[in-house]
Amino acid sequence: MSVGNPLIDMSYILDISGGDPMYMYDITGIFLETMATGLPKLKNLIEEGGDFEKIHKQAHYLKSSAGIIKIRDNYENLIRVDTLAQQKTNIEEITELFNSIVANFEEALPQLNEIREKNKPE
Repeated sequence: MSVGNPLIDMSYILDISGGDPMYMYDITGIFLETMATGLPKLKNLIEEGGDFEKIHKQAHYLKSSAGIIKIRDNYENLIRVDTLAQQKTNIEEITELFNSIVANFEEALPQLNEIREKNKPE
């Protein structure tokens, strides 16, 4: 992991929450749930390999969450998937980008769970 490209960037959430633990807990939970359900949906759409409109909509949906809690390159990769799907092109690159998104999410998952647990209300 390079210093210039951290695995998880929570700066946006910290800024808007003022460090409020309950807010951090809630937003992290929403993010985890969104990704846990949204990534498999995107995977199925990509594997079916042709409905670019549905791929675009799902990538766009996930991009919103990925912009709030940033996991290394995932936000940018979702933007690229969204763009390619809108252009109805390059399912191979979309697949590669998706695989990178999943790998980054899986790497970040233990840390995200720790962050959420640390902010859990008593």
